[in-house]
Amino acid sequence: MPIAPEHPENIGAGLPPIRLAVAGDVGTGAPAEWATAELMDRAEESLEFDALLLLGDNAYPHGDPKRLGGTVFAPFAGVLDGGTSLLGVLGNHDVELGHAAGQMASLGMPWRWYKRTFGDLLLVVLDSTEPDSPQQLDFLTDALETSTETWKVVALHHPPYAAGSHGSDLPAREAFAATFADNGVDLVLAGHEHDYERSVPIDGVTYVVSGGAAKLRPTGREAFTEFSASVLHFVTLDVWSDSLVVTAFFQEGVLDRFVLQAG
Repeated sequence: MPIAPEHPENIGAGLPPIRLAVAGDVGTGAPAEWATAELMDRAEESLEFDALLLLGDNAYPHGDPKRLGGTVFAPFAGVLDGGTSLLGVLGNHDVELGHAAGQMASLGMPWRWYKRTFGDLLLVVLDSTEPDSPQQLDFLTDALETSTETWKVVALHHPPYAAGSHGSDLPAREAFAATFADNGVDLVLAGHEHDYERSVPIDGVTYVVSGGAAKLRPTGREAFTEFSASVLHFVTLDVWSDSLVVTAFFQEGVLDRFVLQAG
């Protein structure tokens, strides 16, 4: 599979200091999900991942944590067996029937929202099933205002900007988008739409939808859409001190790649 480890802006620079893999809406346990997980595992032969970030809807249909063995831990065993850490996000299916607490415990999530740092990158995980929580907004604002990292990335399930079957999630946009823009967020990662989408920068923020790890729905285009495709895929983040390289991979190779520059 033609996955190149080099920095797209500096061929031959070697592996970046930090690399994250991202997959959304994995919770089927079906052959299509296994194919995406196997693609990611093959990629790790040349691209070592520091973390695997799952963007919610980790277990269909109602978030039963007993299903995570078949939807997360078995399909992605090859990715997680080399010390790659697992980072979870709660999706709308994950919080049904009171399963949120069980999902958090199984996935090692400290709470419904939390933050992690990876070298020059701050990752803030939000729970978009509770967009009106004042405690969550306070946490988000504090995490962003006190950050000294070069890159600020936010992960949540419901996309503030999307052009797929569901469209933009307006509660998530109203709750969070202004705070993202006011505090220098570079990239927002979301799932929920079963496709891949990249926005033009919106108030300085690039929005990526990656909910096509296991099943697909038709995608579309809006005025803010830079790229969209309904195809099974996963995403990587290559974290450099001067740039953040985001790549979407599908079975044929690179689906989309873009570079955010520091400063």
